[in-house]
Amino acid sequence: MKNFLSKIFKKKAAAPPAAPAPKINPPAVVLREEPGSANVVFTNLVLHGPDGAPLVDYGSYTIQPGDRVMIAGAAGCGKSAALAAMRNAWLLGGSGEITVPPEIRFVPQEEYFPDRSLRGIICAPDSPSKYTREQVVQALTDAGLADFVDAMDDVTKRGEYWKNTLSGGQKNKVGFAGIFLHAAETKVLIVDEITAALDAKSETELYPRLLDRMKHGIVISVAHHSTLAPQHNVFAKVAEGKVTYTKTADAKPAPANTNDVPAAPPKIA
Repeated sequence: MKNFLSKIFKKKAAAPPAAPAPKINPPAVVLREEPGSANVVFTNLVLHGPDGAPLVDYGSYTIQPGDRVMIAGAAGCGKSAALAAMRNAWLLGGSGEITVPPEIRFVPQEEYFPDRSLRGIICAPDSPSKYTREQVVQALTDAGLADFVDAMDDVTKRGEYWKNTLSGGQKNKVGFAGIFLHAAETKVLIVDEITAALDAKSETELYPRLLDRMKHGIVISVAHHSTLAPQHNVFAKVAEGKVTYTKTADAKPAPANTNDVPAAPPKIA
């Protein structure tokens, strides 16, 4: 009887756990690095949003050395999406191709502060040993950060210290210093709101200096300040999920000082 009852009331073995659903990766944009090339080429480029639907259609377009591209549009429209895709950081998928040279430098609105001295931060991602002290001093000075030269080798003041100490404008200037130091070996410079925290005087001085250092290559910029528009010759307007490109004559030099007001810039947003 005992054996009979034990068979009746025997616990039913737990069912094996269900196999996890296979992870479906979103379709990816093909990013091709082409050594020796100097162009950035979009080919049928469409980037998707979080819901998997197309977010912005960048179409097909070739950006050449000497082009200064200004990307503009409303917040959340996908202005920065292609910037992320060009460094293989757009994770929401899409279709089409981007071809770029390997020598790309990306500078965000707020500079990244690795755990290094200020000199190391300016030299990043390279080792500080790649550049002479004089080169780094010159880059800091040209960026308006000469007051920090004496502290640039202080290893007790590292990334977190500088991140918490510098003002927003000074952080922008750290980005400029890195650009100046690396400009000669950079073919494509991508900057995202790099003048957002600068005062008008600093913007008028530093942005033209950046363009001059990059006259051999391509500059692609996301910017809201219309005063920068005359210094660009390609305008990429993002609206209603599509990018419209307008190429003008050569970009005009910046005004000599802040009292020199440039002619009305093209309407870009």
